[in-house]
Amino acid sequence: MFFLGIDVGTQGARGIICDEQGQVFAQGTCNFWELNTSRREGWYEQAPAMWWDAAGTVIKKCVDALKRTGRKPTEIRAVTVDGTSGTIVLLDEEKHPLRNALMYNDMRAAVQAEKIHEHAGELEKKMGYVFNASFALPKILWIKEQDPYVYEKAEYMVHQSDYIVGRLTGEYGITDYSNALKSGFDLKEEVWPELLEVLGLDRRIFPSVIPPGQVIGNITKEAAEEFGFSPDTVVAAGATDGYVSAVSTGAVKRGDWASIIGTTMVLKGVTKELFVDAGGSSYSHKLPSGDWMFGGASNIGGRCLNDFFEKEEFEMWNRGVMDVIPTKVISYPLHGRGERFPFLDPEARAFVLGDISDPQIHYAALMEGVAYAERLAFEHMQECGACVGQEIFTTGGACRSSEWLRIRASVLDRMLKVPENTGAAMGCAILAASASCYHDLPEAAGHMISYRDIIEPVYGLTSLYDELYQCAFEAYQERYQLGKG
Repeated sequence: MFFLGIDVGTQGARGIICDEQGQVFAQGTCNFWELNTSRREGWYEQAPAMWWDAAGTVIKKCVDALKRTGRKPTEIRAVTVDGTSGTIVLLDEEKHPLRNALMYNDMRAAVQAEKIHEHAGELEKKMGYVFNASFALPKILWIKEQDPYVYEKAEYMVHQSDYIVGRLTGEYGITDYSNALKSGFDLKEEVWPELLEVLGLDRRIFPSVIPPGQVIGNITKEAAEEFGFSPDTVVAAGATDGYVSAVSTGAVKRGDWASIIGTTMVLKGVTKELFVDAGGSSYSHKLPSGDWMFGGASNIGGRCLNDFFEKEEFEMWNRGVMDVIPTKVISYPLHGRGERFPFLDPEARAFVLGDISDPQIHYAALMEGVAYAERLAFEHMQECGACVGQEIFTTGGACRSSEWLRIRASVLDRMLKVPENTGAAMGCAILAASASCYHDLPEAAGHMISYRDIIEPVYGLTSLYDELYQCAFEAYQERYQLGKG
C-alpha cells in the first residue's frame, strides 16, 4: 500500500509517494506561474486555481513515477495535504473563490489585528500567542471591513490546504487543528470562541475542526478517474507546512524535539501541557494525541552563509572548518533587522565580536553563531517549563554539512539525529499512513522514519563551547530584549 503527501507552499507544490515502511517510490514538483497577483506593497495574494493546477500536476507526476516502478495508483490508500499557515480564501455557495487568497505574509490587516488583540486577551493568554497581521483571523476581518461585497457572499472560509482537499473530496467545510489556530480556534476547548460574534463575524462560514490525520472523506469519482486513484482512496486532514515538517523528523512523542535549520530556524517539541511563553515568541500547536507541539520560528538560520559566501564554495569551506574551531568569535548572524524567536525584538541587528578577516574563520564563526542561537532557543524552551532531552531530531539545509552538525552537537551537548527523508510532503505522507494503516501518528512515524546520520558531541569541544556560549549569552543580554514581550 502507498501514501501520497502533497505540500502546497509559497512558490509551488511538491508531492511524495511512499509505502508503509517509508520507502519513497515517487516524487514530483511544480512551480506556480505567478507568486503574487497583488501590485500593492506589502500585499501578497495568489489565485487558488493556480494551487489546484500545481497540485494536480504534482499528483500526475507522482502517479506516473509510481507506474514506472510497476506499481498502480489504485494502491494509494490515503492522501494528505499541507499549506502555508495563515493563508485564507473565501468561497461562494458554488465553492468558487470570491477573490484571490490573502497569503500568510500579507500584512495589510495590522489595524484589524490590533482590534482583535483588544478583545482577545483571554484567548491569547490561554493559547500563549498574540494576534498579529500574519494570522488568518485579522485577514478575514479585513475582508469584512474593506471588501464587504465579497464577505456578504461568502459561504466558506478555507485555508490553503482546505481548498485542495475540497477539490479532491468535495468537502470544503472541514479543517485541521493547526490551520485553525491562526483563525482563532480555541484548541484547549476545541470550539470557535465567542470572539467571532464580538468581531461581528459569521460563525457559519468557519469550518469544523478535526485532528491532523483524521479521515475527511473519499476521493471524488472525478478525481479518481483523473488521477487513477481507487474510489476507496481517502483524504485525511493535513496541517500547516511547519507542523508536518516537524512530523517528518520523527519528533512526535512527549519529550521529542525537532530543530529545522534551513533559511531560518524552527524549533518544535512535544509536551504534555500547553506552555505559555510570557515573552510572546513561542506558541503551541495541538497533536492528534492531545499533546502539544511547542516552539517558534527564528529569523536566524542558514542564509547567513549565503550573505557572505557563494553557495558553490560551501563544500570547499566546509573542509577547513574543523581546523579552526572553536573560533572564539561571538556573533548573532541575523539577516536584516528584527528577531521573533527565541525573543521578540523588532530592532535586533546582527553583531560580531572577534576577528573574521580570515574567511575560513568567518565561515566557521557563522556556523557557531547559529549553533549558539539554537542553544539559546532550547534554553528558552526550558525556561518556559518544557523538558528537552539528550536527543534532537534535525533536518534542513544546515544538515548537509557534517562539520556544522558536529559544531551544533557540541554546542548543545546533545545527540543530533538526521532522518533519511524529510520535508513537508513526507510529513503529510506519514499523517496519511497514520489515518489508514497505523494506530496513531507515533506508530506511523516509528515505522516510516529512518536516520542517515547520528551525530555525537565532539569530545573536548563541549567544555570549550560551553565557556564561549556563556560569553555569547552575556553579549545577547547587552544587546537584545531577552525575555521581554
